[in-house]
Amino acid sequence: MIHSLFKRFRLHFFALAALALFPLLAILARIRARGRTGNAPRILVVPILTRVGDLVCSTPVFREIKMHFPNAHLAVVVGRKAKGILVHNPRIDDLIDYNNERFHGFAGRWRFFYFLYSQKFDAVFSLGTSVIGTLSCIFAAAPIRVKTVVAHPPFFERLTDWMNTDRVTYTHGTFLQKHYVSLLSALGVRSAQPIKEVFTTEAGERKARAFFDGAFGGVPPLLVGMTVSAGNKIKEWPLARFAEVADILVEKYGARIIFIDSPANRERTEEVVGLMKRRAAACAIDFSLEELPSLIKRLHAFVAVDTGAIYIAHALGVPLVDIIGPVEPNEQPPSDEKSVQVLPASGIEPTSFVFYSNECNGNYMPAVLSITAPQVVAAFELLIARGFVRNAQPFYEKNS
Repeated sequence: MIHSLFKRFRLHFFALAALALFPLLAILARIRARGRTGNAPRILVVPILTRVGDLVCSTPVFREIKMHFPNAHLAVVVGRKAKGILVHNPRIDDLIDYNNERFHGFAGRWRFFYFLYSQKFDAVFSLGTSVIGTLSCIFAAAPIRVKTVVAHPPFFERLTDWMNTDRVTYTHGTFLQKHYVSLLSALGVRSAQPIKEVFTTEAGERKARAFFDGAFGGVPPLLVGMTVSAGNKIKEWPLARFAEVADILVEKYGARIIFIDSPANRERTEEVVGLMKRRAAACAIDFSLEELPSLIKRLHAFVAVDTGAIYIAHALGVPLVDIIGPVEPNEQPPSDEKSVQVLPASGIEPTSFVFYSNECNGNYMPAVLSITAPQVVAAFELLIARGFVRNAQPFYEKNS
């Protein structure tokens, strides 16, 4: 509690400092604008720092920057918790760890903002709505300062948002990745594709091969991945229903199941395996974010609640079933031909949005519990019908 209050006080202190220093920083930004070079801009992107799914959804911005400005220097601020998913992204020239020890405390935050100032960025893009995005834009003294804003922001966002040169309003229910790339219009980018990217590593490839050799003697003919946990607990679906889906896929299609999660969720993962009637599953809980793409890319399909691994799978082109639950389905979840959303019962409104607002409070349980195991199996079979799940043929057809 005390730590949380201290963090809030520190953020408000720097917001007030930015207001006081804004006239000077704005003059410095104008001076820097005179020396800008168009073909090799220095660009900083400040995404939502700690959520893996949001970071993966930020990658279209990195891609489009380097597609339109191949010589640009691209720096990205990231939180340590989710840093691994971006470490090997070749579009990024400099990954700035917001949680680095030298940036801790009051003095550390001054060092962070001074570091941004010293980098002489031509443009800063704050993809999220938090005050830290505006502070990064202002203290960097960037001539172009672009930020996502919402219609009814909290007080300190209202107090600081005006200091950005471009404010792009995000409307609840619109596709987030399309909104993100639209921010680049400040650089003259008029047509941009919201294509997500994640990248594998040689170490991750070796670890994935060793895992499958040990668990199944190689990659099985039909391998289905599942993740039963979520960073936001309101999205989590009952474990017994995951076990029911897994059993049906094993019995009907001969699938082998791999439950993918973090060490912190070991108990949930082991519990769902214990609930299965069939022993045709393995747990992968010791893969880092850097290694995880090598594991997920080998899957023939992926089934999960709307969590970070869903977005990694989508970026890798893995067919997937997204158990939407209380999430707004039009904002962030994948919705193409290789992605099937399982929605709650008709009449149940979403209560989880990308950019939370006070109006979004609600009871999430009906949205979660209204989704049944047969619905999820039907979504998986829709992927089969579309021809995206290889080797998925019912046993009775195989043996006829």
